[in-house]
Amino acid sequence: MRARQLSFRPKTSLEHGGQLRKGRRKTARPIILKRPLHLVLRSTMARGSRSMLAPAHEDRVRAIVDRAAEKYDIRLHRFVNVGNHLHLLVQTRTRKAFQGFLREIAGAIAMLVTGSRKSNPIELITSACAPRERFWDLLAYTRVVNWGRDFARLKTYFIKNHFEAAGLLSRRMKLAGARVFCLPPARNGPES
Repeated sequence: MRARQLSFRPKTSLEHGGQLRKGRRKTARPIILKRPLHLVLRSTMARGSRSMLAPAHEDRVRAIVDRAAEKYDIRLHRFVNVGNHLHLLVQTRTRKAFQGFLREIAGAIAMLVTGSRKSNPIELITSACAPRERFWDLLAYTRVVNWGRDFARLKTYFIKNHFEAAGLLSRRMKLAGARVFCLPPARNGPES
């Protein structure tokens, strides 16, 4: 049996951020320009009146995302606001545009929900030596999505999250791994 040649190229993951990078050194976020990215921004602070689904915030959060997508020429395939986290399925033309988009939506949404400004930051935690409280829990999570089956499964996952945000999925359905399917679009005109 012939010995297998070792590769000196490091294995690159197509995921970045979230729990994956916690406590590790920084690396470049993987982006493949011809494929979409699944982007997740999570905040445990976004509950109750600070929820991104609160009536005062829901439409404005969507407007922030839409405005930034147009400004940075980002194609927004899907968007779901679940209240304490956001799911976006986006495609970018350049790494720099995606970085600007991510920076702008993260900052603008945090400022909107917390009511903070440069002159009025988020309140300090009660202990005197504690660092400032952050709105976003971790780095934004991204994963490069393959076209085809992976893309279709992710769209179904977005629909499930949309129903969950609306309170239409019960705890029992979540535990059972409920599958949500898209209904075919309605026809505009007489059937042939």
